[in-house]
Amino acid sequence: MEVVIIRHGTTELNKDGKIQGSRVDPNLSKDGRAYAEKAAKNFDPSEFDAIYASPLKRAQETARIFVGPDLPIKTDKRLEELDYGDWDGKPSKDFKQLYPDAFDSRGLINDQMYQYNKNAETREHFEARLADFFDELAKKHPNDKVLVVCHGVVSRMIVAHYLTHGDISYFDQMANCGLAKLRINSDIKSLVYWNRVLA
Repeated sequence: MEVVIIRHGTTELNKDGKIQGSRVDPNLSKDGRAYAEKAAKNFDPSEFDAIYASPLKRAQETARIFVGPDLPIKTDKRLEELDYGDWDGKPSKDFKQLYPDAFDSRGLINDQMYQYNKNAETREHFEARLADFFDELAKKHPNDKVLVVCHGVVSRMIVAHYLTHGDISYFDQMANCGLAKLRINSDIKSLVYWNRVLA
């Protein structure tokens, strides 16, 4: 199976530097929609045998922009972004000031978050639900090319699950509307590219 992953386009929460997990569900911003439309002009959806997307609006909108009005999109709740609990929707900089050790040198939230954020979804649960989805996907589409439109930390965890035993620190955040490609076979899992931009 070959999987192309697209991270959703930009929202106002992205622009404002707010944490955007599964508890917040904004639409794409005007700029985010315009950029997605520009990138989609350089994307051919006809090569895919199946298309899946997170149910959150930002992923649904991005998927429809990239694949056009006619192709079917299958929605799966397991593709939702990490649930950041009480941190969701709040400015990242506020928590970075309070808990600097919960952020890495790139400004990305790391596992130290769990010392301070007690009702966030655990990394273990997060990885397990994505692994469950992808195991099912591989059984349904063993020789197919599949498009998955999802989220930043979801993208990082998918590749980390297959390549680094679930350690997402090896992977930087993809750009909004950035692409990654994985080949997933019974014996070999490989990352073909990461964070390819189309516009």
